[in-house]
Amino acid sequence: MSRLGRPQQFALGYAVLMAAFGAVLFAAPQFDSLAWAGIGLGSAAAVVAGIGTVRPERPVAWWALAAALVAMTAGDFVYGLVAPAAPEPPALAGLCYLLMFPVVAAGLIGLTRAGGALDDRSRLVDLLALGCAALLAAWVFVGSPRLERGGMSAVDWSLQAAYTLGDVVVLVVTVRLATARRGNPSAILLAVGALGMLVGDAAYGSAQAHGGLQPGGPADVAYVVLYTAWGAAALHPSMARLTAPAKSPLRRGRESVHGLGMVVLLVSVAFAPLVLLAEALTGGVHDGPVIAVAFGITLALLVVRLSDAIGKHASALRRERALREAGTVLVGATDSGAVADAVRSAVRTLLPGGATHDIVVDFSLTDLLPLGELSAARIVPVGDIPPLWDKRLAAFGHVIVCPLDAGVLYLGGDRRDLLTALDAVSVLAGQAALALARISLTEVASRRDSDAYLRAVTSHSNDVVLVLDDDERIRYTSPSVADVLGIWPTPFATLREIVRPDDREQVMRTLARARAEDHDGTRDRWSLSRPDGTRVLVEVVFRDLRDDRLVRGMVVTLRDVTGQRRAEHELLRRTLADSPRAQNRDSSARKFN
Repeated sequence: MSRLGRPQQFALGYAVLMAAFGAVLFAAPQFDSLAWAGIGLGSAAAVVAGIGTVRPERPVAWWALAAALVAMTAGDFVYGLVAPAAPEPPALAGLCYLLMFPVVAAGLIGLTRAGGALDDRSRLVDLLALGCAALLAAWVFVGSPRLERGGMSAVDWSLQAAYTLGDVVVLVVTVRLATARRGNPSAILLAVGALGMLVGDAAYGSAQAHGGLQPGGPADVAYVVLYTAWGAAALHPSMARLTAPAKSPLRRGRESVHGLGMVVLLVSVAFAPLVLLAEALTGGVHDGPVIAVAFGITLALLVVRLSDAIGKHASALRRERALREAGTVLVGATDSGAVADAVRSAVRTLLPGGATHDIVVDFSLTDLLPLGELSAARIVPVGDIPPLWDKRLAAFGHVIVCPLDAGVLYLGGDRRDLLTALDAVSVLAGQAALALARISLTEVASRRDSDAYLRAVTSHSNDVVLVLDDDERIRYTSPSVADVLGIWPTPFATLREIVRPDDREQVMRTLARARAEDHDGTRDRWSLSRPDGTRVLVEVVFRDLRDDRLVRGMVVTLRDVTGQRRAEHELLRRTLADSPRAQNRDSSARKFN
């Protein structure tokens, strides 16, 4: 046993324990009370052990199952102590058995909640309500009047019918769980246990009608199957998957209470009081227990159905409000930063309250995604996203990946929370993509208008105006470049490419200084060679307008100062020629000549 893991050790010990108590039950009937106590408490302990070792995401449902097993054990123990000496089954045992059904119902509600084994349990609830009404009608109007009760009173038969009705409901739900999660051993064991409970109660009723229950009979075998199967279901590792999120990332369940379903529920709930009224008016109530149980079951189903609908409606309203507010903010966003802030704020609202999560809006690594063509939001393992972000989101097992036009949204969180918010996040991502596209088109249009305005202003100017993109390529050139430099830049040429190789060093030195300096207006002078061999002296001014929404580039102004410098030199020469020193020098030169 030392080589077995902890779950395997629990399972082996549980099997040995159930076999030992079962042997005592059938071999020594005089100790049946102690045997039933050991079987029932052992089964409940197995459920508790399964919760501690497997650690399901929603343990409340399994705790309710353990409590139901304890209630049944108490009923069996009391029945084993009192029944042999009493002419009728003890009322305390019957009360424990009846108490077991609402506790089991609470556990099954937890197992069938949206996000667990069933994506949408509305049809199951409608079917159960209709089935309860049909079984009640069959018992009251068909079965009970024609039944030979033997040694059982009408109330005892009605109580036995109530047990059977509850067994049928439990069996239908567990079978639905088993079919929803096909191949899940835990769900199958729950269904086997529910079948054992139905068979055991049926065998018990038949035995009571024909002289009383005999130890070691079919009823005892069925009840042992019930306890053993439910304890084994909790010990099996697959029990965690019954409360884990469904594999399907998109929910297709109905979000509202439909008219037909509500009619079925209301008719089913009203049927039991109507039957009770009919019996009271026609000679006395003979089926009170079964009517009460049927009414309780259908009322609980109605509450569950309405609770689901109200919860879904409230979640839908909250998501709708969040998306509407986010859309309002995104309409007024003017840059990608504002879009990212709006997306982060909306995602916090779309997730369930208190959900742990982390959000990354990336506008730089869209070409590095190893996800193929990303056309829609989906949930992926955290290891499938770019390495830059999987470390930040490593605390979460899964991540929602949403395309955002020229960016990607990563949302890390619990998979259940991600499944809940996936559809809403997809809509939000679509709004953000439209906002980014609008901002991009607006910038392009503004830039085009800005270029047209700049072209109109500079078309008759002698200064050369160039606009450089981040990659130093020339986006705009004023017409005067042909007069000053004697060239016309080719499309997508860089500033380095429009000057001769001998002049590039001074050009690049000034460009680097302009990018490094914080202030605008970097100035310098270049001596550039023209294609005809002459040189032109230009005064250069750099202005960094890359952060300007309408420009998004470096503006370079070139002013031809060649003529001005020649005029300055000529003026200096004349000034020096008219000075006394120059005249004395000229006089001395003529004298000695």
